[in-house]
Amino acid sequence: MDSKSVKVYSLLDPSAKIALHSGDWCEEAALISYVYTLTGPRRPQPSAEPEKTVYKNLRPWKKTPVPAYVVVSEGESLVGASIVAWDGKKSLQGDAPWGRPVVGKITAQTENGYEVALDADALKSAKTQANLRAQKLAEKTKPETPAEPLAAQQPVAVAGTAAKQPVDYTGDSFTVSADGHYIGDDGFVVPRNFDEFYNRYPKYVINWVKKRLNRFQVDDDVEDWTQDLLIHMKYLPVMSKHRTPGANGRENGCTDVIETFNPYQQYGASERRFRNYINFCLANKFNTVQSKRKKNPVCRAGNVPFGAGVSLVENPQQEAPDDEYIHANSQHLAASAEKIAKQHDDRLFTNQFKRFVKKEDPGVYPAIEALEATGPLGEAAAYMGVTEQEFSRYRSRLKQLGECFLTASQVPKQRKPYKKRSAASQ
Repeated sequence: MDSKSVKVYSLLDPSAKIALHSGDWCEEAALISYVYTLTGPRRPQPSAEPEKTVYKNLRPWKKTPVPAYVVVSEGESLVGASIVAWDGKKSLQGDAPWGRPVVGKITAQTENGYEVALDADALKSAKTQANLRAQKLAEKTKPETPAEPLAAQQPVAVAGTAAKQPVDYTGDSFTVSADGHYIGDDGFVVPRNFDEFYNRYPKYVINWVKKRLNRFQVDDDVEDWTQDLLIHMKYLPVMSKHRTPGANGRENGCTDVIETFNPYQQYGASERRFRNYINFCLANKFNTVQSKRKKNPVCRAGNVPFGAGVSLVENPQQEAPDDEYIHANSQHLAASAEKIAKQHDDRLFTNQFKRFVKKEDPGVYPAIEALEATGPLGEAAAYMGVTEQEFSRYRSRLKQLGECFLTASQVPKQRKPYKKRSAASQ
């Protein structure tokens, strides 16, 4: 097999699980099967290779736990197939067993499932590795305590009472501590107000702004946006409905955005639910302010004040600046004009090359249209209705024509496609 060709395996449908037994040992295993051979260092394109995609096979496993063992199905019969200890992956590339321990093989099919012959050492090693993976996963999912001053640390809920949830509530469970803090199912304690939120996460808003503006350092824009958003999070509008007494279960109403957090409306009080709510409030305010700024002509970078700084009443001899003066002294307009001119030149150059190809070798011209309509090699080949090998030949011919077009040299004749030698001729 070619060095660039790699076999791709994927799990079959969850309903295809089989029962394995050997004496007192009884387990349920999934089936993993060969799908296709991947050629080249790229993933399959679903639009170009619908028969070779594995995505549809993996969809049924989205919310279904994968068993600890799989049977590698190479043919129609499972007798003699290897049983491999699995770690939850849903697809693999390469040859079996992919570095996993083989705990046994299927010897016969019975009424209750399949009889297997086990390897005791491999089975023991597989159980040890599974325990190690479970410990590592538990350590990763365990919430870390932030190394902050005691005043800024998250309050610890010693005892919490289960919240009285509505009948139609379908979110995550949460509790309420004695001091009124919501405690999510992951142990996260929701801040009661903005001051507690800012003491616990002093850089939350500024980091959100840097990510939204795609800035890697704090500049004037980041500081301005941060201050505006902090003021928005700290003070609710005077006429806000959340300021009315009794809003969100508070006797005097809410005074900041953090106090408006409602775990029933957010389907829980976990950390990811709370962060999602804060990010939504920040994005909503950011988009509102940015939309207003775009409508203001003074704040738009592309607008130029014609006649700014010139008063014809005070100095009648002074002439107002014309278009030529403004274009000569505006970096924004100069860059925009250069970009438009370059796009125009590139379009003319491309059309000239198309006419050259249509004149010298019309048979290659459809490859240009396929590349313009799609992009990747696999999709362009499917657009033309040819194989990738044939399309690579078209692309090589286009490169050759491009060199002749740039150097104004004579176009050589196109070579005939190579024919594979048969076994008899060898």
